Amino acid sequence: MGKLFYGTMTGNTTSVAEAIQASLADVVDEARCIDKAKADDLRACDFLILGGSTWGDGELTDDWADFLPQMDNIDFSGKTVALFGLGDQVGYTYNFVSAMKTLYDKVIARGARVIAARVPTAGFDFAHSESVVDDHFIGLVIDEANEPDLTAQRIAAWSAMVRQELPVGVS
Repeated sequence: MGKLFYGTMTGNTTSVAEAIQASLADVVDEARCIDKAKADDLRACDFLILGGSTWGDGELTDDWADFLPQMDNIDFSGKTVALFGLGDQVGYTYNFVSAMKTLYDKVIARGARVIAARVPTAGFDFAHSESVVDDHFIGLVIDEANEPDLTAQRIAAWSAMVRQELPVGVS
């Protein structure tokens, strides 16, 4: 079974992570804050979901920032990773969900295969995001500040993408 690791500063990401885990319960058996994880926890998984919110000028939450150096010692070759990010497209329109790109760059550099990484930007209104590559978001994007009513729908659509792209035999 896969695992979901997330970072949070206020707790908003916890409820989204739990909703993602529930939506993908057949392939993800646990959602855990990254501040309670060790590098070996990530090494032990073939399938990972990683995510959190964006803070300030596009930074990761403190718990992810603290954990990130440990990822330099993890070989992600052969691992499948899906990403999610929370942001505020109105209040932080110039760096909307940009922290997700930091995680993307790290796992790609360490050999991961990232799936469900062509999420349409339609329906969002923002000026800039580092997490847009080839006109698509690199993972699930949630705006709990402005569009909480769309969260369940966005999780369901992205979960379907994850299931479709997850390699046979990986769980």
